[in-house]
Amino acid sequence: MDTGRRGHRRLVPPALAPSDRSADINDRTRTRTRLRRIAALGGVALLATGSAACQVAESAGAGFAVSDAIDELLSREALTVGATLDAGPDEIYAYLTRAAESRAAEASSAEEGGGDAEAEPPTLDEARLLSDLELTFSVGDPEEETLMRDLAPEDPRNSSLTVNFGGRDVLGLKQVEDTTYLRVGAEAIVEDVYGGDEATVARAERFAQDAGQLPESLADTATGLAGDWVEVDPYQYPAYADALAEHGGVAPETAHDLAATVEDGDALLQPQRQWDVVGQLRNALEDGATTHHEGESRGAERVALRMTADQARSALGPLLNLLDEQVTRYDLPPVIGEPAPADAEVEAELAIRNGVLAEATFDLGQLDGGDAGSLPLRLSLAGGAALSLSAPESAGPVSPEDLTVALLYLRVREEQRIEDEDRADLPGPMQP
Repeated sequence: MDTGRRGHRRLVPPALAPSDRSADINDRTRTRTRLRRIAALGGVALLATGSAACQVAESAGAGFAVSDAIDELLSREALTVGATLDAGPDEIYAYLTRAAESRAAEASSAEEGGGDAEAEPPTLDEARLLSDLELTFSVGDPEEETLMRDLAPEDPRNSSLTVNFGGRDVLGLKQVEDTTYLRVGAEAIVEDVYGGDEATVARAERFAQDAGQLPESLADTATGLAGDWVEVDPYQYPAYADALAEHGGVAPETAHDLAATVEDGDALLQPQRQWDVVGQLRNALEDGATTHHEGESRGAERVALRMTADQARSALGPLLNLLDEQVTRYDLPPVIGEPAPADAEVEAELAIRNGVLAEATFDLGQLDGGDAGSLPLRLSLAGGAALSLSAPESAGPVSPEDLTVALLYLRVREEQRIEDEDRADLPGPMQP
């Protein structure tokens, strides 16, 4: 979990290395491409659904016990939400397999058919990634003076999110006083997403060492390529993608898909977007959701929050649409396929510890009209900021032009290495 402090230099994934060998890594197998896609998708999907489920609990008029628990949760100057899928790899694989089989059967029986029937089946590696996926999201008052419950829609807020797969962060994104910062934890991508072998890690190490030798005028870009925080222009994500595609050995479609996903995550950090989502949730739920006390379990008071599938879809509409966009973009099987009947009951479970709302679990499978089973999303809630909401130290601005020049330098460096046949294929300091 990021605290905003600069740590050890991180490695850049081979997808960024400007060499033919990097292209080999990009294109090695369709499986790795799908893993990269699902890794990029996961953070935004959990952020969207997690934010929605949290607001469902707040918007439902859930009774004094829940209302008081939410009030206590918001009695700090910041709020942190942690989101995970509460299922093991085998359970997630079984869910995705059943969902894919159901859609394939529907497609084959339809007159036009054939679309989903030809989709690639899920893999255990994808299920493992989803099982390990963790999102942490913190938001708070920039001045650390106003309680979360007292913030108005027009009040500024600082936000930060990180995504990891059970280890180091693969992505960090934060907005501090209208400035956007990005960090790509490439070493974690190589090890946790790619499951990189020794040769892959060695190539990433060599690229990181070369980045450290860039001219001083490109120092901020070198910092970003080494996996530390940098300031970016959120309006230039497509231009960053162009630079990676043209000079960084990244497939154009992959570069632009990943940039679009980061752009979607950035949009969810905007205060106005957050309030727009809250408004639609409240409008959809103010006359619908009900609560039921379920007793105590594992040291927490359990409360069931119930609504119809139609009410849930109305409440979660903007965020479910965002999730659908990500799935379509990456050509992945949808987590929620044919919608459940409008009057089907959907239930979320809330946990209250010491008078504070501490957990919320929302079953995504309940919104699917097929027989895929259960896919629970668990939210861990806490007052205060687990992530730093301050500007990262020494995080200088990086423009698309800076990135282009840096990648050209690194390409020349790699070409020189390839042309020198007497040069050992070892990380920098060990080379003759």
